[in-house]
Amino acid sequence: MSICKYSKAILFSFFIIFTHLYADDKIHKYDIESGIIFYTITGNAQLTKETNLSIEGSLKLRFKEWGDVKLEEEHVVVSTTGAIKHRQEIKRLEKETNNKIITVDYKNGQLLERKKNDIVSSTLHETEGLSQKGKDTISGYPCETWIGKSIEKCIYKGIVLKQESHILGVYYVKLATQIVFDINTSEKDCAMPEYPMHKFGLIKDNIKVKNKVKTDNFCKMFEEVSIDFKEKNHFSKVNLADKERQKFINHIAKDIFKRQKERLPKLLNLLKEERICLQKAENALEANQCLESLSELKIQFDKVEDDYIMLWDDKKKEALLDKIEDKLIYIQSRIACVNRAKNITDLSACMK
Repeated sequence: MSICKYSKAILFSFFIIFTHLYADDKIHKYDIESGIIFYTITGNAQLTKETNLSIEGSLKLRFKEWGDVKLEEEHVVVSTTGAIKHRQEIKRLEKETNNKIITVDYKNGQLLERKKNDIVSSTLHETEGLSQKGKDTISGYPCETWIGKSIEKCIYKGIVLKQESHILGVYYVKLATQIVFDINTSEKDCAMPEYPMHKFGLIKDNIKVKNKVKTDNFCKMFEEVSIDFKEKNHFSKVNLADKERQKFINHIAKDIFKRQKERLPKLLNLLKEERICLQKAENALEANQCLESLSELKIQFDKVEDDYIMLWDDKKKEALLDKIEDKLIYIQSRIACVNRAKNITDLSACMK
């Protein structure tokens, strides 16, 4: 073999070795190549003396390429009872790759893409600021328990199988109930809806889209807040009147507050229209058409009862009008206070 050919062979061998070593040192999110995990999401809190909150839903995590590509699909119902009647269905679909995050904006029918700067292992990211405290088993898989001041996680090969947060009386749990690893995956499995793409390249745009995702999604916001709290010393069981807790509650419930401020005046106007419509209704068909105008708005306050009218007579008409009149008087007497309210605490006091 000539010196030239021998040198080329050596260089090629070095290239193969270097490539192999580089591939082995590449940082991945997880220590498992692929999988799909189903979670349940639950939570509750006494937001104020007059209003309670509950969270119930599910999350599906699908990943491949050692977590470098992952898809999270979440569906949660956030509701409040007591003084404030609120019901919100939250749907989130988010895809993450090594260098970008794509979030579905269902409201505007678009995809929001932003760059991802940090590429670290999931274990390092998920356990930052936490201390290891033993082991547990979740859905048949052993996991390491990590604990902070307000949060506890159980992690298996970089994947969080359980996350439990308890911050100032607000309780939140994400728990893996079904786990399948080493699955066959395709581009179709990780595909996003065919919406137009809106790319956020600038830092200020990046912050804007991040804040939008958090604000529109109570669970996402609470997860982010709970992570921030693990490095603070504010975690304690305190009286409901405590200023620190009140500030925290007003922050995590600001989306509920905003929606209620917009809906309550609309509900008042619709009730007035419904009253006039029902007064004119001459049969069950016309009466049901009057009620349909409120059905969509009612869903946003509470579970809609089946109020379909089968029989329409003077007795039924009078009873229904009296019921609507009571609601009108109740909301009308509080609407000025609602307009002055600055946060969920104020609003709850208005509606008690």
